[in-house]
Amino acid sequence: MDFKEYFVTEIRDESEDVRTFRLKRHDGVIPAYQPGHFFLLQLPDSTGKPTHRPYSVASAPWEDGLQFCVKLKGTFPTYLWKLKVGSRIMVSGPYGIFLLNPNDTERVFVGGGVGISALRSMILQTIREGKKSCLFHSAHTKEGLIYYSEIKALSEKNPHFKFYPSITGENRPEGWDGLSGRINVEMIKAKLESLVGKTFYLCGSKEMAGSLAISLASAGVPKERIKKDEWG
Repeated sequence: MDFKEYFVTEIRDESEDVRTFRLKRHDGVIPAYQPGHFFLLQLPDSTGKPTHRPYSVASAPWEDGLQFCVKLKGTFPTYLWKLKVGSRIMVSGPYGIFLLNPNDTERVFVGGGVGISALRSMILQTIREGKKSCLFHSAHTKEGLIYYSEIKALSEKNPHFKFYPSITGENRPEGWDGLSGRINVEMIKAKLESLVGKTFYLCGSKEMAGSLAISLASAGVPKERIKKDEWG
């Protein structure tokens, strides 16, 4: 693994326990990557030993620097939370096979929580290509719908892209007109009418992405049209 030195140029709070980190190299070089790729972020642990963890890139290849959306869960994120603008961090990549198929005619993105990270990059690429697409994004609370305002604005500006947010918890904002509950096949069918001819990109926990992949296959979606990135 070839690690390069990067520096933190921006830290943005997305919610109480989620932050977006923007990283750049001093020479301005951005490695050639595709939406869906992940990178290894490396920092010293509590003993000073280098430790790393993979994170999907949230930025699109033409954006400035690399962006990563991180939830404060587990040990490694606590190291990231100590960083400040200007802090040094080592990065290796890109890696991964969770990538867009250029032959898709229509894409359906489904994300749970911070699973929106990889999907953000994919959505921006798909919109740039002018292909029809939509996003189903679920979280326990409205605050957990990371990038909600940005994605909503994209759907309002681009007629070929639709946004279907869902809150899985009981506490919903007054006047909430989005979906409620975990994303399932019935919910997707109700919005899309048909599953035929669409490629599905699922990103989230194994419970979410794994069970939905099985349900989609049972509903007749060919396995080669179901792509997933899962964790946990």
